[in-house]
Amino acid sequence: MLPLTEKKKILILDDEKDICFLLSILLNKMGFITDCAHSLKEGEHKIKQQHFDLAFIDLNLPDGLGYTLARKIKEAHLPTKIVLISAHDALLKKIRDEKEGIDFFIDKPFNKEKINTVLHSIDFV
Repeated sequence: MLPLTEKKKILILDDEKDICFLLSILLNKMGFITDCAHSLKEGEHKIKQQHFDLAFIDLNLPDGLGYTLARKIKEAHLPTKIVLISAHDALLKKIRDEKEGIDFFIDKPFNKEKINTVLHSIDFV
């Protein structure tokens, strides 16, 4: 486990609180610091307040598409890596084809092995 000053920060943006909770536990056990948001507005607020090394962003949120926050992060030239998550394969495939500023795409449901694959694929660990 990394010392607290060296731990990477991860934002988990998903309106499903169970997903935030479980993903947060998994990432905390891996030595990361996590924070959760459940709406686009809350996610934007957290991104403005602090630096995140990585953001897991759900595509469909109650107040809009998570993809718009991913685009804003990249337009602001923040070094945050972005993983877009969705239960809707067709929508994810359409955005995957465009791939603007997204480092990785993952479909729900996911497990520990998928998360490990994502982290290694984007050179985060």
